[in-house]
Amino acid sequence: MAAVEIERVVGLETIPHVTPRDASVMGLQSQLLGAHAAGIRNVLAVTGDPPHVGDYPGSSGVYEVDSIGLTALVTRLNEGEDYSGKAIDAPTSFYVGVAVNPSAEDLENELERFRQKLDAGARFAMTQALFDIDYLDRFLNALGGESPIPFLVGVWPLSSFQLAFRLHNEVPGISIPERIQRLLADAGSDARVVGQELARNLIEESRTRAAGVYIIPPFKEPAAALDLLAP
Repeated sequence: MAAVEIERVVGLETIPHVTPRDASVMGLQSQLLGAHAAGIRNVLAVTGDPPHVGDYPGSSGVYEVDSIGLTALVTRLNEGEDYSGKAIDAPTSFYVGVAVNPSAEDLENELERFRQKLDAGARFAMTQALFDIDYLDRFLNALGGESPIPFLVGVWPLSSFQLAFRLHNEVPGISIPERIQRLLADAGSDARVVGQELARNLIEESRTRAAGVYIIPPFKEPAAALDLLAP
């Protein structure tokens, strides 16, 4: 519903994240059909972190399917069927994306899951936040040199060594090379400037490797994302 309101007020397309963590397959289908009726066409299917990682440590996730199953669910809706194979009134026209982590420690497992997402009907992919283009090159090389679907590279302008250290050690799936951490540590009070420059370099390096980028702005500073887009 937040995506619906953004599109209504701002007039820009959104990519709402959909996770099977919080709803059953029936609930997910209901959410998706409602969103489609309200005009949403792009969705990103992600498994989602377990609740205990976030603000609700006493709760548990549903996870009737994972992100692969959710992608398949969306694909079935696009084919005019629900998850159980029963016909719905009319096919949906979702453009379904998936998450991918080129910096994953277990690269073979990440590649296998990505191939399963492709088989399930993925149309585009958004990477975990990247901090070194070498991770993307490694992943694309393992795919034969290029991806069969468009990639959007996640760019997170780091503002301090402390933030980089915490992300690297405490956030699942994020890997920040020691070289980057050392640059931020050596920069001291100028770490934000260094972080911005590193992010700009990553955007430039992504131009020949990906279909685009998405920017993760500093907490409560959404307009700061525009700083990276200025000439």
